[in-house]
Amino acid sequence: MINKIANLPKPLRDSLIYASALAFSKGLALLMVPVATNYLTPEDYGRLDVLQTLADLLSIIIGMGLAESLFRFAGSASNTEERKSAAANLFGMSVVSGILTLVITQACAPFIASALPGNISLLEARLILVSLALCSVILVPLAWLRLEEKAGLYFLGSAGMVLLQVSIAIPLLMLGLGVNGVLIGTLISTLTLSSVLIYLQYKDTGIAFNFARFKSYSCYGGPLIFVGIAGFILGSFDRWILADEVGTAAMAQYALAAKFGLMTAVLIQPFDLWWHARRFSCFEEANGAVNCARYASLGIVIALFSCLIISILGPTLVRILTPESYHGAIQYIPWLALLAAIHNATSTLAFGAMSASHTIKPALIDCSAAAIALVAYLLLIPIYHAWGAIAATYIALLSRIIVMYWVSQKERFLPFPLVKLISLSLFSLCLLVLMPSTELSLAVFLQSMILLLSFLASTVFLGFIPIKQIQLVMLKLQRK
Repeated sequence: MINKIANLPKPLRDSLIYASALAFSKGLALLMVPVATNYLTPEDYGRLDVLQTLADLLSIIIGMGLAESLFRFAGSASNTEERKSAAANLFGMSVVSGILTLVITQACAPFIASALPGNISLLEARLILVSLALCSVILVPLAWLRLEEKAGLYFLGSAGMVLLQVSIAIPLLMLGLGVNGVLIGTLISTLTLSSVLIYLQYKDTGIAFNFARFKSYSCYGGPLIFVGIAGFILGSFDRWILADEVGTAAMAQYALAAKFGLMTAVLIQPFDLWWHARRFSCFEEANGAVNCARYASLGIVIALFSCLIISILGPTLVRILTPESYHGAIQYIPWLALLAAIHNATSTLAFGAMSASHTIKPALIDCSAAAIALVAYLLLIPIYHAWGAIAATYIALLSRIIVMYWVSQKERFLPFPLVKLISLSLFSLCLLVLMPSTELSLAVFLQSMILLLSFLASTVFLGFIPIKQIQLVMLKLQRK
């Protein structure tokens, strides 16, 4: 079995390793759901979600697009020396960013705690902010492992961090430490991983502080901060408004549904971890535009299929893993899963906009979409609550994907099979409407399988799945 995996094409082999890392990590995170929902009240669970969304927001700001900058400048470097030089300087930027983050956020912790919804304590704020500062330092080392195609080390780092986090958090929850127990587990695991990754990065590329380079990298990565903030507004800020409108206990159901909906992105991520690190170099190869369009289209197909998978599994998992007080989350899962697929498809279609020497256009597009979402949130959430948040996000994300595709194609044309992609997307929407969300039974299982097989058949019919190439790979594996 191991020999057969070793003989797979490297893109497929690395994607399988990334998938294994994600499956292991998210499997452990899924293990935390019944523990957290049994040892935390809905109010506590909602408060923990507020802290996690705070971390999402601040990680975007302090990250400064460092991972994307690494892929852009180190990934397109003409030789190994320049590649490592770019990595060393970006690593230096991440260390500076981490130190500044630690000092500034700890000084501002009292204000941050009082400003957040949900009665966040000062200790909770300080714990999450220290973890955040450490995470900012390891952005470049993790991205470097992907760029160097060291999928095995990436697996050990990401999976090991989650294993340690869960191993610490579960006993602390059982001891009654509540939200603080989860945050302490996060801090210890992040500290351990950052120590290992900092050592490996320094050993491989060293560290440099060329401030002239910092300026050029900031011109590329700086606007991505606004892209990230826009992404936060589009993906997480609605929960803060909901917490203010309906309280953290009622918001907890929507937050749980969002957690399951975002598992769509987890299923897509093995492909993204490989493709996003390689797309710029792929374009420079022979027949690069055609290959980029083909891989990107495959990414969209994976996103739609992942959405359907989560729409089937999510309701059943919520019923199995959580108390009945959380089961209201089920109704939101399919539509949040589709939102995650649309968000991912936008990133995939944005190659042209991201290939320029700056990222001002993606920043403007994302900020405009965020502004639309923010206005819609303020108008719709007070009236329709969670459904208002979902409707507002759809309005913004659909507007964004249309504009992003148009701008990217003008910047760098890729021959996408647009009619086929739209047809597959509309067919997927029909399947999502037909997808059952009632308690699992033989009839529900058979209906779900028929719908999934219908999707797969349509991808083959439209030519997205290269059957002949898959058959050739399988024949080669059988001969070996």
